[in-house]
Amino acid sequence: MLLELLTFATHSQKWTFLHWKANLVRKIHPLDPRRWSLRLPVQRSTHRWTTAPSSRINPRPVFTRALGFGEKLAIVDSSGKHTYKQLYCSSLGLASRISATLNSDFGGLDGRRISFLCANDASYVVAQWATWMSGGTAVPLYRKHPLSELEYIISDSQTSLLLAAHPYGEALEPLAQKLGLPCLMLPPTSDLNTLDDVGSPSGEEENVIREWADQPAMIVYTSGTTGRPKGVLHTHSSIQAM
Repeated sequence: MLLELLTFATHSQKWTFLHWKANLVRKIHPLDPRRWSLRLPVQRSTHRWTTAPSSRINPRPVFTRALGFGEKLAIVDSSGKHTYKQLYCSSLGLASRISATLNSDFGGLDGRRISFLCANDASYVVAQWATWMSGGTAVPLYRKHPLSELEYIISDSQTSLLLAAHPYGEALEPLAQKLGLPCLMLPPTSDLNTLDDVGSPSGEEENVIREWADQPAMIVYTSGTTGRPKGVLHTHSSIQAM
């Protein structure tokens, strides 16, 4: 008796479920409204997320696109106005000086550190772009740090060359002599175009670095609240992500 009840209950549940399922999916037949048709539910496959093409697969520094903006205004500072072309040409000339000073092929510094001390103006951009053009890693120095702090950062980062923008040459040049490092002086920001006079490489040569993503771009030092400042290395891809 118990077996019969279980069999009946199972059969009844199957019929109820199928009847309920059919009511959910049935629809009027498109040709005859009096007829009903059963539309079986379509089993959907699990969605697979895809990754959209990203422009950050091989990120390129901003200077590689500067000439596309030509004479458009890029920076206005205390010295005047600077176009993208002016910044690019000045950076190219400085990069040529950096490579010559370090006896390197253009773009061949292979991540060697270049520390620079600049004001909050166009000279900072030129120093940074020139470092990247020459294949180096930029180490920006803070103009309000005492000489002892600057010396620590320059030594800790294993800097190969110093760049001193006007008017910080007087402070940085003695430090460069103490550490035995070459030091290049930048002209006043209003005269950055004088860097263009240096024999610069051709357009093909200035783009010798093709894969920028994992290239070291910048070392930024922490504030050092719990100890001596520590250098944090950023790649070009991490900078573009920020």
